[in-house]
This record gives sequence, C-alpha cells and structure tokens, in this order.
Amino acid sequence: MTNGTTNRWCILRTSGGQTLALADYLLRVGIEAWTPRRVFRQVIRKGKKNERTVDAAAPILPTFVFARAVHLVELADLAARDTFSRPAFSIFTHGGRIPEVRDHDVAGLREGEEAAAEALRHQRDAETREEAEAIRIAALKTERERQAARRRAEHERRMALRAETRDFKPGAEVSVAEMPALTGVIGTVVENNGRTALINFGGSFAWEIEAWRLSPYDVYASPA
Repeated sequence: MTNGTTNRWCILRTSGGQTLALADYLLRVGIEAWTPRRVFRQVIRKGKKNERTVDAAAPILPTFVFARAVHLVELADLAARDTFSRPAFSIFTHGGRIPEVRDHDVAGLREGEEAAAEALRHQRDAETREEAEAIRIAALKTERERQAARRRAEHERRMALRAETRDFKPGAEVSVAEMPALTGVIGTVVENNGRTALINFGGSFAWEIEAWRLSPYDVYASPA
C-alpha cells in the first residue's frame, strides 16, 4: 500500500440503472466507493386528491462509480465472480492500462453533489409549495451564476497555463492532461520548444501538444 494508490480512484463501469446500487454495495462490503448523486423531491399521486412527497435519488454521472485504487485486487476478484448477489461491473481500462484519478480531479463532481443537496435542504424547509418553487427557481439562477464563474476561472487558468514554458528533454516519458483521447497513454518527447512539444505515442506520427498539458510520467499511476 502506497500513497500512490490510497489517494487515487479507479473507475468502474456498470449499467445506468445500477450506478447507485453498485456504489452502495461496495460500501457495504468495506470498499471505499462513491458516485455523485442528486436527491430530489418526487410527488406520488394515487387518484386525483391523494398524493404524497418522497425523496428520490438519481446518479449525476450514470454508469460511472469511483473506487479507491488500493482495492484494485479485491475489485478485480469481485468483477470476475457471478453477479447473483451484486450489480455487474467492470474496471475501466484505456490503452491496456487502468487510469486513475486523484481527489482533486473529482472535486467538481463533489461540489455539484453538495450544491444539489443544499438546494434540497432549502426546499424541504419551505412551508408551502409556492415557497419551494421560488427556492427552486432561485437555485437554478444561482447555479447559472456559479457555472459562469467557473467558466471564467477556467478560462483564466488555461490562459495562465498557456503562458508557461516547460522544458522536457528528448526521450523523456510524459503523460497528457485534459485530452480524453490520450488518458492513460504515455508518450515520448521528440522535440520541445518550451511552449509546444512533439510527442510520439508509439507509431510513426508525432503529435504536437501544448507543453502545459504535459507532465513527467508518474510511476505511481500504475496499479500496485
């Protein structure tokens, strides 16, 4: 067990309808797992006048469940067993590797889950349906403003990153950030001018990639 696995998550895939059930099952058997969920109020009607309001949950990211990478061996064993007593799932792989994400990579999902929970708490406190509707509308407005602020911050972050120069020597192994098609893929530096670099991923063609996206290959990203 190393810090390289205890603070990282691997990604599990399951069916959309089993997303929450898989996360709950793994927690019950002692595996730290999580998937962002949204709890909302649902009105159940029986006839024209008989109705009641209950809480229901839905996954924010259907089919995806995060589990601590330190449990990889146990997860692989579970995935290979029959699915009579648990939801079926697989461990996500890319390019022959099991990509892992850090806590800060899922921070935005954590914030989205908490924002939805906060809106629900206010809605539960509303004394009338009119108050609940007003809170729902206000929450939507707040979320729009929050998203706009995040977009501005992300734009400023990217501009700052593009202004950076990074020096990678030819032959250095690097990983690529914020390019989903290259998640988990390790490349080799061919040329580098500080702002961009030519990266070879094993074929005859080298990709030109902005240097701010590149990081030295982290050996701890590989499963133990």
